[in-house]
Amino acid sequence: MQLFYQPALNKGVNHLDAAESRHAIKVLRLKQGDVIHLTDGSGVFYQARILDDSFERCTFELINSEKEKVYQGFRHIAIAPVKNPDRMEFFMEKAVEIGIDRVSFFYCKNSARKTLKTDRLMKKAVSAMKQSIKARLPVIDEMVSFTEFLQQVNTTNRYIACVDFDNPVALKNELKTDNVVMIGPEGDFTREEVQKAQHFGFRKVSLGPCRLRTETAGIVATHILNVFP
Repeated sequence: MQLFYQPALNKGVNHLDAAESRHAIKVLRLKQGDVIHLTDGSGVFYQARILDDSFERCTFELINSEKEKVYQGFRHIAIAPVKNPDRMEFFMEKAVEIGIDRVSFFYCKNSARKTLKTDRLMKKAVSAMKQSIKARLPVIDEMVSFTEFLQQVNTTNRYIACVDFDNPVALKNELKTDNVVMIGPEGDFTREEVQKAQHFGFRKVSLGPCRLRTETAGIVATHILNVFP
């Protein structure tokens, strides 16, 4: 199934944007009267019939809708971006494919990057949502400081994943219904940062016996959130 994205469906917008229109009409060769599948990223799949097969502005009428099966819980990853933006885009793509509800970004002492443009990450998220046939986009937060994130988070079940091979507490054994997992930067969290997170109710956990790159740790944590709720 080919899934199209129109974020303003709930506002009555009944056409694809220029890029989606070209793909539907020029590439897929869809015509007036053909049925297409859409989402606005809010958790609903729509069926629509093409009214005007213009490759500049393909219009449609909605004919059916169906809510996506809701994940019973909340999956939140907070991650310190690495210097190479491609690696963060890779993380975002895979996290959306696996299943994620919210992604937050923060910087701390060992962070190589303290600014982040989320517009490119949102495009990656949209593409991954369509590719994996999902109907819900995650919330993507702007970058804040380590302390600001700790002060803002309101999820009950809080975990900080850090390199500590003597720590026997595995994330997969601790998860409840709603969870947030913090992933540190290249160079990991400092001891003081771990202690500060613990002061804010975060529990130190392990993702496994291996030391992982930041984006790999984010993907592994996302997978664990989906498999061991």
